[in-house]
Amino acid sequence: MRALVIILFCLLPGPIWAQNYPANISTYVNDFADLIDPETEAHITDMLREVREQRGVEMTVVTIESRTDYGPSDNLRDFATGLFNAWGVGDPTRNDGILILVARTDREMRIALGSGYPPAFDDRMQAVVDHTFLPWFREGDYAAGISAGTAETIRRSALDYVDTQTDTPLVGGKTDWLTLILSSIGGLIALGIGGAGVRLGHRRWQRNRPPACQACGRKMQRLDEAADDAHLSAGQRAEESLASVDYDVWRCPSDGATIVKSYPSFWRSRPLCPECSFHTMNRIRHTLRAATTSRSGMAEINFDCTHCGHHFSRTETIPMLSSSSSSSSSSGFSGGSSSGGGAGGSW
Repeated sequence: MRALVIILFCLLPGPIWAQNYPANISTYVNDFADLIDPETEAHITDMLREVREQRGVEMTVVTIESRTDYGPSDNLRDFATGLFNAWGVGDPTRNDGILILVARTDREMRIALGSGYPPAFDDRMQAVVDHTFLPWFREGDYAAGISAGTAETIRRSALDYVDTQTDTPLVGGKTDWLTLILSSIGGLIALGIGGAGVRLGHRRWQRNRPPACQACGRKMQRLDEAADDAHLSAGQRAEESLASVDYDVWRCPSDGATIVKSYPSFWRSRPLCPECSFHTMNRIRHTLRAATTSRSGMAEINFDCTHCGHHFSRTETIPMLSSSSSSSSSSGFSGGSSSGGGAGGSW
């Protein structure tokens, strides 16, 4: 009798098992898992906006805590494909949309491609996942990985595909500026500099220039990491241990005067503690009430300072879910579809 009940339950109408998806709040970046700092999100948005305006390719970045927050799902590939189609990413004729999905708790990611991309692009995206996204994610640098991986995804998919389809890689007899910019970004990533390589290189050049002693004018000498700790406060040493801020201590060889210079991290930024004023806050997000198709959800974000122990929390609203049958016209995308192409990985 029990077996019969289970069989009948499995045969119940489909809506009980319907997969839900989050409703997008942007056609560019939907950071539901709060993995990307505002500066990096703005940088990613600029890249995606340029690709859409200059090439007509719709591309979006999505972060979630877990796919299981949105109902039963066998794997991230099916979830990403379903989300892609629910939102309708990409041109409905060319089907050239791209969706980058990162699930933090599941420790999985997926690049979902529109059905217009040939199978060869799956291998390209696998290389991007393996060599650009995942190395950053394994270090816990989600914002850096998403920024660098997005730039490389654009370079290895959107630009090449559009050029192949239109056979117009040149504009006005000169190399298309967007291709040049993103190719340069890709080159910087290959050198290990990442999406913000130009700024990082300039900062390194400035950082290595010895300052002049204000008292005697002689060039100062930088202390090594072991020696400079004696000149840092406990909070500054805590920031260095978390890699949120790095400090250089310069000493004058003539009069012994010292200068301490700080360098906030591009990739491991942490919130500023309102109590001790150091960048030493840990941030953990918990879902208090899951979102559904009829109501929004609620999440609590807890902040704890590893230096002074200060704690506070805040709540935020989780957008209502849209069912897989929702029309794409309300999503802001054009109505493209995916047949499951792309690549993924875990860390």
